[in-house]
Amino acid sequence: MSTRKERERLDEAERKAAEKQAKKAELAAKRAARDAEKAAKRDAESEQGSLIAPSEATTDDAASVASASAAPHEEEEDDDPNAWNADEEMALVNALATHPKGSAPSEKERWEAIASEPGLDRRDALACVGRYKELLARVRAAKAAAGASGEAAISMSSVIVKKKPGPPKKKPMRAMKLEQEAAARAKKIAAEEKLAAERREASGGRLSQEELGFFQRSGPDVQIRRANSNMDIQISNVQLYGGRQELLSDATLRLVFGKKYGLVGRNGTGKSTLLHAISERTIPMPAHLHIIHVEQEAAPSDKSALQTVLDTDEERAYLLEIERILLEEEKDSHEGIDLNEVYERLDEIGSDEAIARAGGILGGLGFDAAMQAKSTKEFSGGWRMRISLAQALFMTPDLLLLDEPTNHLDVHALTWLEEFLQRWEKTVVIVSHDRGFLNDTTTATMFLHHKKLRYYGGNYDTFVKVRSEHRANEEATRANQSQREGHLKNFIQKFGQGHKKMVKQAQCRMKMLAKLQEEKVDVDYDDPYLRLNFPSATPLPPPCISVMNAAFGYEGYETLYEGLDFGLDMDSRVAIVGPNGAGKSTFLKLLEGAIIPTRGWVNRHTKLRLARFSQHHLETMNLEEDCVCHMKGLDSEMPLEEARAYLGRFGLSGELATKPVKFLSGGQKSRLAFAELAWRQPHIMLLDEPTNHLDLETIEALAMALNKFEGGVVLVSHDERLISLVVDEIWQVVKGDMTSDPQRPGCVKVFNGSFEEYKEMLRREFEGGSLLTNKKKAERRAKEEKEAKRSPPDAAAPRKPSQNGPQPPPPQPAGKITVEKRRSIDEAPAAPRVVERPSGMVEVGGGGGGYVPPHLRNKPPEGVKDAWDDD
Repeated sequence: MSTRKERERLDEAERKAAEKQAKKAELAAKRAARDAEKAAKRDAESEQGSLIAPSEATTDDAASVASASAAPHEEEEDDDPNAWNADEEMALVNALATHPKGSAPSEKERWEAIASEPGLDRRDALACVGRYKELLARVRAAKAAAGASGEAAISMSSVIVKKKPGPPKKKPMRAMKLEQEAAARAKKIAAEEKLAAERREASGGRLSQEELGFFQRSGPDVQIRRANSNMDIQISNVQLYGGRQELLSDATLRLVFGKKYGLVGRNGTGKSTLLHAISERTIPMPAHLHIIHVEQEAAPSDKSALQTVLDTDEERAYLLEIERILLEEEKDSHEGIDLNEVYERLDEIGSDEAIARAGGILGGLGFDAAMQAKSTKEFSGGWRMRISLAQALFMTPDLLLLDEPTNHLDVHALTWLEEFLQRWEKTVVIVSHDRGFLNDTTTATMFLHHKKLRYYGGNYDTFVKVRSEHRANEEATRANQSQREGHLKNFIQKFGQGHKKMVKQAQCRMKMLAKLQEEKVDVDYDDPYLRLNFPSATPLPPPCISVMNAAFGYEGYETLYEGLDFGLDMDSRVAIVGPNGAGKSTFLKLLEGAIIPTRGWVNRHTKLRLARFSQHHLETMNLEEDCVCHMKGLDSEMPLEEARAYLGRFGLSGELATKPVKFLSGGQKSRLAFAELAWRQPHIMLLDEPTNHLDLETIEALAMALNKFEGGVVLVSHDERLISLVVDEIWQVVKGDMTSDPQRPGCVKVFNGSFEEYKEMLRREFEGGSLLTNKKKAERRAKEEKEAKRSPPDAAAPRKPSQNGPQPPPPQPAGKITVEKRRSIDEAPAAPRVVERPSGMVEVGGGGGGYVPPHLRNKPPEGVKDAWDDD
């Protein structure tokens, strides 16, 4: 028994079916009427055609049939660009006449010859056959329509009707829009060029900053532009995307001029993308600010490293070129700039000190005089990155953006950079994984977290402390709010439907609850920390590695170091420090056994397992295979579950484990290498710069994992935080000097002190000049001490130091130049060498000789008192 709703539904369905059938019948009737009308019209036309002469009827009807048969062909031609046109069909008819049947050994060759005729370039033999069949069908249709038996002369060419040129087609709306946009752009460019020409004419031919192509730091335009400009940056509602991922949402970018900011946050939050957006001005920045972003290495070229740094200052090169033109061509001005302005602007940008300043920066970053003269293309990528950093420091921009500047620096260059940035007077934003570097260089911290930018005063340690205090306060406030919220909910639930008076109180509590929920404090929780784990191997008795009187040097090159005597066991925690090129990575290869010593020997325990991490190992990974395949490639019998277990220990789980290596970030590749180290279960791990590409939180996790690891660790790193947490000993690799006489090979010695004390020692070397200058001073002092030790013992008696410090040398008589020569204490002083007075050397006062500069050579007349005389 059906319900009323079901009956109504059935009735509605039947009604719709009846309406549909009625519409179909109506359409069928209309179609039948139209067909009958067409048939009647065709009969009337045939009756009229019977009164016409047979030849004329045949010709007219054939033409009409041909045109009718060609009509759909023309429509097809309009729609399809590859369709046959009338010219091609005529070419096919002519080719058929040229190549009749039997003209070729086979039909295939005949049709290939037809397809090769002029006018049929777009067609092959099969296409020509198909079109020939269509033309035959058209001819038969024309004969049948004309009623021609065999006497009617209807040829194949008669059914080909050339398309008459019709009215021009209207252009599509998209094409019209593109043309309008191009015209608008051309008009805008013309207006800008006209405005620039007028502005150039008004300023006396002076080119604008946009026309010059570089940022101007001097000149009248710059003074006017920056006179009342605010150097601080305050930009609200910043939206930033990395592909489809939203990185910043309604964030505020706030930079105070003169502060040095450390930009911190987890890997993948968008720190490097933010720096790139600032440098490219994707985020609107003030036009008067000079911004430089250090992200790419210097391009290889034939220019020297020093010249490459100098050429970075395009304004200096531009002004020097104008100076040359004005002096050679003796012009009053060039491009609206006269000689006085050139000298003023060169003095303003410090052109005279440019070479010395560039050399000092390169020297601090580890380039000696010979390296500064080498062409840029001879350097590796790491050294070219140092040149790029030197270019940015040389230009002193208003806003300097540094993205991982410590990756390619050794401890010496890193310490120099810290000292240099501490004296930097403009704004700096630094992204770095080195906690010690951030502590020593930054004065404020930008924290990129949950798509927002949060600002903290002080360095990284201060940021961690303040943030933990804020979190504790937020948690206490949140607990208070949760307790209060629970009380209000209980009251509303208990009295919300009771007495009228209590209901009013419950409604009041509901308003309080809504306000409390609006003002609810969000606790700044961190994302879950990555936990690393290195499994320990079975214990081995010491020593695991014994190095006895070993020396090493590559074949055909100088000896790197000699006299190596030490031992390593499973309790060793050693950091290897030293300048680049001293042989730190080579030292790890020597321990591993990848190379053998040239003298002495290295003994290893027979059951010792070593595992070495290096950046070169990351570069040699197979980029096409995924992480699981990489782990299974270490052991073909490794189960899939075990491979995933090793990867999961280092945060490579889920989709990351099956993602190809080429799509992994630098930090994720390092974790894959750590998983490989864990699989080997080594007794001693050799780590070469393991912190590159890791964020600060992952470095902390790595330090905790190494502390839990029950084995030896030999570490090459410049990361102060990792060294201070993991290392017990510091071994210093001292670079030798095989060009000195006698030759001095390098060595490895134990530094008695902490890593901070080692950096303090380097800072003392920087005082008074660059690292290279002090290095040369130290070598000269060591040479003097060595010569003093070689002197006879009776003559080497200590002399009493002067109470008033070193005495100045006695004045020499005029015309005599004494060349200082270092000698031993017992050697008699050499007689001064007498030479002729050179040009420019004049006697003043007759007795005391000395060099007088040209601007002081005009001796005042005798008897005339000077303005500075006391009497």
